[in-house]
Amino acid sequence: PIAEDSIWTIKMFQKEEGNWFSVESKTIYVDFMEEWAWTIRNIRYMGDEIVGESGAHGSVVRMDTGSGRKDYYYIGTSHGHETVKNFSIYVDGKEQQYDSEAIYSGKKVIIRKESNLGPLDHRMEITFPVSGNYIIENHSYKVVGDLTKGFSFLFAFMHVLNKEFDLWLAEQDAGKVIEGKIPNKYDGRIAALESDIRMLILYGQSIKKGVTFVYPEIYKGAAKISAEMKLGTTTHFGNSIVDRKNDNKLYFRPEVKDMGYKVGDTFEYSIKVIPFLAEPDEWKVKGKIFNAK
Repeated sequence: PIAEDSIWTIKMFQKEEGNWFSVESKTIYVDFMEEWAWTIRNIRYMGDEIVGESGAHGSVVRMDTGSGRKDYYYIGTSHGHETVKNFSIYVDGKEQQYDSEAIYSGKKVIIRKESNLGPLDHRMEITFPVSGNYIIENHSYKVVGDLTKGFSFLFAFMHVLNKEFDLWLAEQDAGKVIEGKIPNKYDGRIAALESDIRMLILYGQSIKKGVTFVYPEIYKGAAKISAEMKLGTTTHFGNSIVDRKNDNKLYFRPEVKDMGYKVGDTFEYSIKVIPFLAEPDEWKVKGKIFNAK
């Protein structure tokens, strides 16, 4: 039974012949899919899609060697090759087992996954707090292989965003703000950012909803990548929005290769995802309320 004072409800179910589960509050719905290494598939806010199923979500490593297309391959989420070692669901501090039709409820939910992404062991922790109106994604890594041999880069976070999001505003160092529009030209070009940021607000004028992504600090992003991006589209690919046919994909690619990490070293990144409702003349103000109660 669902407790009357619960904030989050977890439902486990079968879909597309696989195991899924959802975590839902009064306003937020998030689901996870076993086939894609228990990464997030959807995030919805008051019924509208924030993150959808048109692409992958989570952490991905790219290797420069292998038998894949163009002699490189990706490890993680829908790309495969990710080995899940441990997966657990905690409701108010108590671990709950996955059962295909189970329903749990509580005030705070934590999802944890331990897996391997080639030269990196990965730990994912998604927190659904008592407030019930945002989530925190924490991705940590331990170096288990030589990063000078074949490793190309890491996407620490990927968010496959609703195409309705067409305006953005980001905060850089010292409170400097940059903003713009997403042209929605469907050509795979990078639409914005090209800099290290503390937070990014995206807003959809047609749905009158937005989402704020907040880092606890300004992370150093990796420099320009030219392997798959059209030349001249960006000079910095740490944080970027890529304009695609079915979505606008938000990437964070941290500086890893030039950090001098050795086997045994650890590092981590965290991001807070806060959906919100706002009229067109107030989205910037509402989107800046980072510490939602």
